Amino acid sequence: MTVERRLRAAVEAVDELWSGEDETAERYRRFHTSLQPGPLPDEVSTSIRRLLEGLREEVGASLYFAVYEEGEVRVVAEADGPTTPRVVEWVEFGKSAHAHSFGKCLLAQLDQDTLRHHLMRHRMARLTSRTLTSERVLLDKLRTLYAPGSTFLDLQEYAVGWVSVAVPVGAAGRRGAVAAYLPVEMAHRVRTVGDSLRRLACPALDLALTGRANILPEDSPPGAQLPLAGDRTAAEVRSRVGRGDDRGALSGPIRSRWR
Repeated sequence: MTVERRLRAAVEAVDELWSGEDETAERYRRFHTSLQPGPLPDEVSTSIRRLLEGLREEVGASLYFAVYEEGEVRVVAEADGPTTPRVVEWVEFGKSAHAHSFGKCLLAQLDQDTLRHHLMRHRMARLTSRTLTSERVLLDKLRTLYAPGSTFLDLQEYAVGWVSVAVPVGAAGRRGAVAAYLPVEMAHRVRTVGDSLRRLACPALDLALTGRANILPEDSPPGAQLPLAGDRTAAEVRSRVGRGDDRGALSGPIRSRWR
């Protein structure tokens, strides 16, 4: 076989490979999804919801917990009240992960193939004048700025008049994120709230995801709605919430992806 024929054969082989790219990618996605944990059991979702309710007033913001499962962003639980209003879900959270804080937090935890496939299915629409719509820029930020302990911000990118901060949560093979939303008038509290999420919510949510959080009676006081497993971290979290000594505290600098 001449060099020319070998080159032609190689080109044809590459063309054949690329022609089946979409099908191969979809098969890979289905296979990869089959290896991930299934939907959260109802009792775990209930435990997380009660945990957020117990922390809502302490953190001073409406709270959201979301996971990435079966190829989608899904809000598992949320907590709000008269003094901690919720952001209106005017565009489905599952279809706007590029804009809100917990969506970015979850996307940053995906491998490149899964991330690109997600962005193919959910285009980056402009929701406000601040929304990032460049896939290239988003991928670059997710790849270069993410580190354990990072915080993810939404500065009026999902909804005008609202700011948010999210931190990653992961246990039992699950990808999760907890977020707090604040009216833009309270934007000066974002750093403090992010710190409180990392130090108060994350240890307890880690336990809850593993199913180790006890199911407490409905009339339990808010401070008791934290995991009761025999875990030192959980005990410390319960103690801090009970004393209320973390309100407004800032133990150190917070790494942020979107400043």
